[in-house]
Amino acid sequence: MLYPILVEYYVWFGLLLLGITWFARQAKPTTRTNLMYGYGMVAVLGFLLGLDWVAGIIFGLIVLEAGRVFKAWLDKKESQLKK
Repeated sequence: MLYPILVEYYVWFGLLLLGITWFARQAKPTTRTNLMYGYGMVAVLGFLLGLDWVAGIIFGLIVLEAGRVFKAWLDKKESQLKK
């Protein structure tokens, strides 16, 4: 059920991935730039070539980026509790 939604809103999920990457990787600008170029290339090539399975990869990358932010938040809360 998730897959047709991913394919239908392919471009929006690609833009969401780039937006999350922009805000999640502010600490290291060179890494952020490289990841945005890479993610953008994957999204554009998948869209232009009509590869629907790339929508699943984009969703997975969104989950990884959001998970990274969530883990950093949890680590910060854990360090506050230890004090």
